[in-house]
Parts: sequence; structure tokens; C-alpha cells
Amino acid sequence: MSQLTLVTRAGSHDLPVELNQTVVAIAKKHKVVWGHACQRGVCAQCRTFVLEGAEFLNEVTKEEKLRLRKAERAEGFRLGCQIQVVQDGDVKLAHRPY
Repeated sequence: MSQLTLVTRAGSHDLPVELNQTVVAIAKKHKVVWGHACQRGVCAQCRTFVLEGAEFLNEVTKEEKLRLRKAERAEGFRLGCQIQVVQDGDVKLAHRPY
């Protein structure tokens, strides 16, 4: 079974992969603190660095293109409220707010 690893200041949390759910929604469900406010891609409090498994994630959304600089996206930054695991595979993400 695939695993979703969320890395926060409080430590690392290994969770089951839930397809087509945002990282923020999964974190909330499992009571993992993953800073967020708007959940629409505007505030960027859920800024996330993809450590592993980018190939299992959805494409970058228009909200991410508007909020994150091209250089940030190229480095592997996404928004937790926009990221969804769309294919079975191990994914590791780190919460990296500004």
C-alpha cells in the first residue's frame, strides 16, 4: 500500500494515500497541523515542498500559477490546498510556509 508522508515542524507523519483529496483535507482529517487559511490557493499558508513522488500528483493548478513564482514551482513548491495524489505511489511532502 502506498504511503503519504507529511513533514511538519512537529515531525514526520506517515498516512495512507487518499486519491483525489487535497493535502490540506488529508492533514485535517488525520489531525496533522498543516497551516492554511483560505483553502482556495490565495493565502499560500499551505506552501508545500514536494520531496518525493511528484509524478503521482495532479498537474499544477491555475491557482498555483497565480500565487507561486515560476522559479518556486520549478524548485518543487506547490500549494497544499491544491495538491492531490491522483495515482497510487509513495509521496513525501514538507510544509514550507513563507
